[in-house]
Amino acid sequence: MTPNQIVLLQLLYNKDYSNIKEIFGETKAIDIRKSLEQSPYILSLGGLFVDTVISNGEIEKLFGIRGDQINFWEFYQCYPVRVGNRVLRASGDIAQVAKKHEKKYLARVKKTAQHELAIKATEAFINMQKRSNKLQYLPNMETVLNNCMWEQWTVFIQDKGVEEQEWNSDQI
Repeated sequence: MTPNQIVLLQLLYNKDYSNIKEIFGETKAIDIRKSLEQSPYILSLGGLFVDTVISNGEIEKLFGIRGDQINFWEFYQCYPVRVGNRVLRASGDIAQVAKKHEKKYLARVKKTAQHELAIKATEAFINMQKRSNKLQYLPNMETVLNNCMWEQWTVFIQDKGVEEQEWNSDQI
């Protein structure tokens, strides 16, 4: 794959059609697009670049883009930083340990439905621990991530019928 093909695919993926002409010129851009015609990235050529049908999934794999937009920090922020003098997780997103946690989480949670369920289950578990006055027994984030503990915590969600079925169907 040439650098020009990569740039063109990125521009098509981001629907940045105005820059295609500006960067390559119309004739060269059309030639580059034609060279990608037999690739898994271009599904159908149209007369205009706007009409070009691309395979978002293949392009996301090529560039390492997560198409489902799971926001790890939503999950991370719902877990306490510390309880008493015990540190449970990193306090900011720039800490090396927080970035390591993000990688672990994203390796385990692949779908938006799983992510939303992980947040609900974690919040439900923490609320239950608060009500029971047992926050001091919360595991640290490393343990939570290593054991995917949010899967066990789904039992603490009040209206859990649909969500548990959702989680189990995503696992199959």
